[in-house]
Amino acid sequence: MRQPPLVRIIEYDELDSTNNEAKRMIRDSVSQKNKTAALYGTVVTARRQSAGRGRRGKGFLSPGGGSVYASFILKPPKNPAEQRITALAAVAVCEAIESVTPCIPVIKWVNDILVDGKKVCGILAESDPYAVVLGIGVNINLDRTDLPDELKDVAGTLLMDREERASFFRILTEAVFRCLSEGSAKETALLMAAYRKRSLLLGRTVVFTSGEEKRVATATGIADDGALIVQYESGATEELRSGEISLRLAGDGS
Repeated sequence: MRQPPLVRIIEYDELDSTNNEAKRMIRDSVSQKNKTAALYGTVVTARRQSAGRGRRGKGFLSPGGGSVYASFILKPPKNPAEQRITALAAVAVCEAIESVTPCIPVIKWVNDILVDGKKVCGILAESDPYAVVLGIGVNINLDRTDLPDELKDVAGTLLMDREERASFFRILTEAVFRCLSEGSAKETALLMAAYRKRSLLLGRTVVFTSGEEKRVATATGIADDGALIVQYESGATEELRSGEISLRLAGDGS
């Protein structure tokens, strides 16, 4: 696997969004005779975000505590596929969690990391011709009184002391650049196998929502580019690259 870039970490107390700041840096570099390459390997972090974002324009609550809000500026891959970028990043997050805590994280396609059934991390990859901005938000020591009522049953948090949190951020940074550096086909296949192993959905009944339409299917696989493969009752299969997925619980007729 290719050596990861030298890492440059830029820290803030508060930003609107670390992804937004990373994109501002890229935009400025393009205007300066396209010096974007000098940004590859940069990590933008903030203790709090006033306007954190998730997929499909949803907000990402970022009140702080010991949480990690970080955006990684990466060189665009030769064969871009945001699902796979997000999938490889999810493996990196799981590796970091497993290294520092006794927790067993699982991945809910495409960008959520869950521990004990609650979301502890979200991932947002945004691409343009010059760079990929990979945003990762991990709840650490989150004060549940800071959560709105609609999130108290779905949001989780990891518990770490200061040293554990520092180790987690270091391991996460190393894992992201290792997993997202373009290696051999065999290395990428091993990472995708690690993603599938941690998948919450495979073999289970899911509800796929796209716009106003909802369809029930069984999640049967993860494609090499990170798409979710589902099979409908008719026997037809489809590879999903957008939309929302939820588990269908027993007795739920929706």
